[in-house]
Amino acid sequence: MTASPGASAPPSHAPCDSGGRSAIIPAAPREISSTAITHREMAAVRVRAPLPSFDSFRDGEDERVTRVSMPPLARPQAERTVLIRLDGVDAGSLVTLAAEGCTVGRHVSNSLRVSEGGVSRFHARITWLGNGYTIEDLGSANGTWLKGQRVTRAVLSDGDVLQFGSHASYRFTITDGLHEGMLRKLHESSTRDPLTGAYNRRHFDERLREELAYALRHRSDLGVVMLDIDHFKQVNDTRGHPAGDAVIRHVAQVTASQLRSEDIFARYGGEEFVVLLRGIDVRGAVRVAERVRANVEVLSARFDGTLIPVTVSGGAAALSDGGERSGSALLGRADERLYAAKRAGRNRIVGALPGAG
Repeated sequence: MTASPGASAPPSHAPCDSGGRSAIIPAAPREISSTAITHREMAAVRVRAPLPSFDSFRDGEDERVTRVSMPPLARPQAERTVLIRLDGVDAGSLVTLAAEGCTVGRHVSNSLRVSEGGVSRFHARITWLGNGYTIEDLGSANGTWLKGQRVTRAVLSDGDVLQFGSHASYRFTITDGLHEGMLRKLHESSTRDPLTGAYNRRHFDERLREELAYALRHRSDLGVVMLDIDHFKQVNDTRGHPAGDAVIRHVAQVTASQLRSEDIFARYGGEEFVVLLRGIDVRGAVRVAERVRANVEVLSARFDGTLIPVTVSGGAAALSDGGERSGSALLGRADERLYAAKRAGRNRIVGALPGAG
């Protein structure tokens, strides 16, 4: 059999001349069947190579021997080139570079959208040139930086650290599909709710701080919607917790389908969800929430072949409402209006309290 390229040859046991003496040729070990081994044979094996004794391996008077299997075949993995975020609330997130490369900037049309204020709308371009990628600055205000040096155009190498503007840092990494998948799972497990796939509360709180700072810096609005599943305890009590989980997943899927890609959707706790809406005032937030509410009402959840009718109540608020312009105050106003919707009969959205404004 021909050895594969780069593989080392197996060790030889042929006699060799070493000071006039022949090397000792070890006898081939006799194959021991794990099903036919006797107690006497096992005792002989223990004399040659003592084995640890574990009571958990015993089944009455029979002794078990671990079967030896062939090592797994190595499966070649295709190379992947990725950018890994090193800072901010998206630290650990990955972007896989397509064959044509990608554009970087704040505008939604960029392949890699970076929302930080120090990043230009069209900041930089990464291009494949046949034998590697290059980075090119597109006349950005705060520059593109490679390994701490500002560049207009440069060739990228595995492990290079790129920075767009003053904060957004990425590592340019060449890896394989297996490692890329592992990195994605690690990032998702730290930011996503495992039941619904929506963001978890910790990540939402970080994004709220970031979005609030952006809105205040650019003098723009920021809307928020809080949603709660009506009579959820009754679902758990009468149908069981697995049915309750199915209802929560259903509401999350319906809600996510009604949002823009830039909206931030999270499970805030139990049967409660929250949505951040960049550049949206309270009337716009009410429209979004009403669209979600109407779709949840007409699309029943399904569990174990049975349809479960579901409704949600919601409260909407925005920075332009007036009052304190902080994240906690914004959420507080939305939460207060959510409970007003509950008191008014549920399955409704409230955007302002009676007598306000």
